[in-house]
Amino acid sequence: MRSVRALALIPLVLFLAFAACTTDVVVDGHDHGDEEDVLLSDPDLPDRHLFAAGATVGDVARTACSTAGVKPLAQQLLAEVNCLRPDTLTSIATIPGVSLGAGALPQLNVGAARGLRAATSGAAISISSTTRATAQQYVLYYWYTKGRCTSVVSLAAKPGRSNHESGVAIDVPSYSSWRTRLTNQGYRWFGSGDAVHFDYQGAGAVDIRTLAVKAFQRLWNRNNPGDRIAEDGVWGDATAARMDRSPAGGFAIGPACDAGGTPVPPPPPTATVTLTGVIYEGADTSARIAGATVTVGARSTTTSADGTYTLTGLATGNATITAAKTGFRTSSIDRVLASGVENWGSISLARAAGTGILTGVIYRGSDTSARLAGATVTLSTGQTATSDASGVYRFAAVAEGAVTITASKAGFTTRSITRTIARAVENWGSIGLASGSALVDECADLPTTGACDGAIVSHCDGGRLVQVDCAASGQTCGVSAEGYADCE
Repeated sequence: MRSVRALALIPLVLFLAFAACTTDVVVDGHDHGDEEDVLLSDPDLPDRHLFAAGATVGDVARTACSTAGVKPLAQQLLAEVNCLRPDTLTSIATIPGVSLGAGALPQLNVGAARGLRAATSGAAISISSTTRATAQQYVLYYWYTKGRCTSVVSLAAKPGRSNHESGVAIDVPSYSSWRTRLTNQGYRWFGSGDAVHFDYQGAGAVDIRTLAVKAFQRLWNRNNPGDRIAEDGVWGDATAARMDRSPAGGFAIGPACDAGGTPVPPPPPTATVTLTGVIYEGADTSARIAGATVTVGARSTTTSADGTYTLTGLATGNATITAAKTGFRTSSIDRVLASGVENWGSISLARAAGTGILTGVIYRGSDTSARLAGATVTLSTGQTATSDASGVYRFAAVAEGAVTITASKAGFTTRSITRTIARAVENWGSIGLASGSALVDECADLPTTGACDGAIVSHCDGGRLVQVDCAASGQTCGVSAEGYADCE
């Protein structure tokens, strides 16, 4: 029988702590309440407790506040998983750029590792937590149920239930920088409830939680032929009692890939759901938008002619739905997808702001033929231009809507007007500047009946030039029955 033995047992094997606990709150990834671990600091960092070679998992659980003491056994358990189902787990320590937390084990599902390698492409990524072995979860669960190490854990799932035992989970502290790249490679971001957590759900994903429990049961029976337990992959009282008595430093007879076990078929696929929705414009749900792209994680589709879309085969749980189309502002919503119900995710898109051309003439006083070159024209959008030799200025693209136009030139009074920019057309905004600073100069040559400058009506009000843009109300500048310039 070929076997992989544990690290050689020496008289005193010491596991010495060298790092203090942090205060950051980390929530272990989960889909259901009984799969949840709430960790207040990294439980895998070594602490100040010393363990002799004969220490058991129970000794670590009852005296330490770190799972580091059971790491040798944890490594044996994950190796046994690969004996049960060959090539299920692989090491991610050799992936370029991957940096693992001090207590994180390097094993990860083969498909998840492949997705991680593709997502990183050699870039540096820090991963604080990966696959957690059943022995480590037992210690966490013991602390939780016995009220121990409350500064480390406030909630822990029963062994065989935590997402981090599945082999497809990773925690990435810099999640915001990696969210898009990871989700594009089959990972699902857990959401704001556990922002650092990602579960791989792409090709080749295999949940090993049942296999992990069975791996321990096999190792126990191999080393304790007179005290055998069922090798059924079910966590129960008998399995828990043996885990408590198991050697923290690993079994004398380690993993054996030819120990009579036949490869275990993968567990049934995770339940999937269908998402349906409508993409429409503004507040009018009947104004459907065809050809919009709808994205959920790594999946995407395009809306049909009636603005509807359907995405099948999505995982249950939190999902961010994003809709995008050229000419509209991209919008996202969050939904919780559940099996056995109809899941809807309709999104309203607002049109992106259009632009129009803005041009005009800068002239002296009210004489539109007395053009001023070199005047500075500033818009409330921050754009600036200078009038040319003919006094003309021009902006090729100004956002539609109201804009304030300010003209200034040395020796003249600075003046501002407001115009409403319409998209895809030429909009005018001419400004007359008075010499010096006296307001009366603004109306020096303006007739008492006012004047028209294109669609602009000009009048003198107590020495101040007042102008109205008739085009803003869909009118033109003309002469009233009384002979005054006015909008009509």
